[in-house]
Parts: sequence; structure tokens; C-alpha cells
Amino acid sequence: MPRRLLKLQNVLFHLMPDSEFSKMGFQKSDFISLCKSMMDLDFSHQLRDIRCKVLVVCGEKDRVNRSASLQLAELIPDAEFITILGAGHEVNIDCPSKLGEKLDSFFE
Repeated sequence: MPRRLLKLQNVLFHLMPDSEFSKMGFQKSDFISLCKSMMDLDFSHQLRDIRCKVLVVCGEKDRVNRSASLQLAELIPDAEFITILGAGHEVNIDCPSKLGEKLDSFFE
């Protein structure tokens, strides 16, 4: 995800009530700190070293992460990119059956 979007996301996290974070099992301050620390991570130069089959999955409605997912799939030598129709960011929650079918066929 581009750095500017991560900054915007962190601003929005500051505005959210603590209760939203506790539902996920986090303290709000810890979650914000974790997200902030991820802004400076860049492993892109190491992606070409991955030597296993990789499936990059993106939900059809996850417009924010689509370009990053496509870029990831391009940088990993044996990666395949797929879109799960009808899913947003949480593909496993939005469309678990569709995801399961794709995983089954990928690992055959």
C-alpha cells in the first residue's frame, strides 16, 4: 500500500473508538503503533529471491490494495494473481467458498 494511504489510514484509526480495536483483540495505541511501524518496511528488493509457487489474492472490491497486489505478483518469479469476485479486503470472510475453490485448484 502506498505510504500516503497508510498515513491516511492511521489518521482514520485515531478517529475510531477504542471499542473497534478491542473487538479485534488490540489496544488502540498498540494497533496504531504497529501500523505506523509498517510504513517504512520495504522488502521489494528481496521478492525476486522467493523460489516457491505463490498465489496473490485480492478481492474484487479491494480497490486500495489491487495495484500493490498486482505489483507483488509481478515481482515474485512464480506468482499468480487472482481476483475473488464479490469480495472486499477480507476475502476469507467475504467469500470463503470461492477462496477455498481457488486454493484447491492452485495447490492441485
